[in-house]
Amino acid sequence: MKTTIFLALFFTLSINLWGQSVCLSPEEAKKIIESFNSPLPISENIKIRKELLAMRLERETLNEKITADTTRNQNLVPEANQLGEKHLARVCQIIKENGWLTRESLKEDGFEALLFLVSNNKNLNAQRELFPVFAEAAKKKLVGKPFIASMIDSIRVGARLPQIFGTQAVIRNNVVYFYPLLNEEKIDEWRKEYEMSSFRDEVLDFEQRYAMPVLKSHRPPLMLQAKNGKDSDTAILGISEDDTDTLKIDTKLVNLNVSVFTQDLKTPSGLALTKDDFAVSENGVEQEISFFSNTDQPFDLVLLLDFSASTEEKRGMIKKSAQRFVELARPTDRIAVVVFATDIVAVSELTNDKKALNQKIKDIKINGGSPIWDSVRYVYDNIFKEKNPNRRTAIVMMTDGEDYSLKTTFADLMETVRRNDTTIFPVYLGKERSSGSWRDRGIRKWQQTLSMLSEESGGQFYKAKDVKDLSAIYAEVIKNLGQIYSIGYEPKNEMRDGGWRTLSVKIKNQPNLITKTRQGYYAN
Repeated sequence: MKTTIFLALFFTLSINLWGQSVCLSPEEAKKIIESFNSPLPISENIKIRKELLAMRLERETLNEKITADTTRNQNLVPEANQLGEKHLARVCQIIKENGWLTRESLKEDGFEALLFLVSNNKNLNAQRELFPVFAEAAKKKLVGKPFIASMIDSIRVGARLPQIFGTQAVIRNNVVYFYPLLNEEKIDEWRKEYEMSSFRDEVLDFEQRYAMPVLKSHRPPLMLQAKNGKDSDTAILGISEDDTDTLKIDTKLVNLNVSVFTQDLKTPSGLALTKDDFAVSENGVEQEISFFSNTDQPFDLVLLLDFSASTEEKRGMIKKSAQRFVELARPTDRIAVVVFATDIVAVSELTNDKKALNQKIKDIKINGGSPIWDSVRYVYDNIFKEKNPNRRTAIVMMTDGEDYSLKTTFADLMETVRRNDTTIFPVYLGKERSSGSWRDRGIRKWQQTLSMLSEESGGQFYKAKDVKDLSAIYAEVIKNLGQIYSIGYEPKNEMRDGGWRTLSVKIKNQPNLITKTRQGYYAN
């Protein structure tokens, strides 16, 4: 990757294309850059430092109010955006009047407030005009490379381009969404060049900071552009067209597992639907169903059990409930049992030998932590590695606690779920919120992540108030599995552009019935 001096050159050459300046004119930016070759002020500027700190505090106070409950306080987001633009306009004025403001003159907290105000706003043009100054400052080691990476991403996101370093995210409905990435396979290589930790660490940091689930935004269709020459920002970064995601031709048939419920989410009994009863839409365009199977098609099921230390006193009942699940399964369904604690252990591979399964469940001996997401990923990578096209797949997972995965983030797992047609039925066996504390926000996050897995895959989320409830819930899951239809179609949109396609399934002429299936897929 090229150094930031090339970036500064690019943005300086391009700044005249944006019309009248809103922050710094090219001449003003050039003047500040030239000042870097002379001694910079080191005496403390108390007045400006105090003003910058006050602006940052005002913005952070509003941000904290929004993130406490983004669903309830969504109306404050426009106010926060306007406040950010107002603050940046003031920063521009300060820089015009005073030139470059050093760490020595603002002290560490004042300088960090300056960087915060520059990066946390929606004023794309102002950021573009400031960029040459900060890029040159990074070359002089007056600011760090991570801040420059953040500015690059912010400008690209503002211009509706995928970000390069994965620094930009937005909060919606108590979920943090990272904006689309240019190339996830190379992101850590690029982050390292700009002295940043791995993208996984960035995701985990956001999870801890906001106590919310963190996801990657659905990937948009690939922007296949002609070569832009030396002045494109990706070219100047040293990123060739080969570095961006490329088209991959895959099977065209889209498979869906569809559950049908009444309005109260009860499985309707005695319902015999045919292909002609279903209407499938992709991005709002109705599709022609080419494959249909009724509810008799067999399943490969994985029963995924949490045997972390917190479940130790409940083990006997958990095992009995698991054995009850095995007994209730249809003879044509195969079951595998996977348990997780510190380690992840496949107690049994897929089989319909119920006697052998029950004995293996009885013999389970394991203890430790709870790598929940690692264990779900294990199922995809090992149990469902080679799927039988004549059998559907589902995961029924029980857990009572927080995830402590070492390899897989929730965002990574959700991408795996989006690329597969396995239906997930999570069962939460844990505490409910009570006091509104930070711990309660964590509990809300755990439940929300499990619910999101079920929604994304077309499954259903269950809460067990007590371990005694598990058997009844497992019976409900088996009942629902026996009412799932299989539908396949070839998309009318034949472009395999890697973009996200949103799915919708409805029952014709029966508005009292609702359906659940996976929310979409990547057109690879």
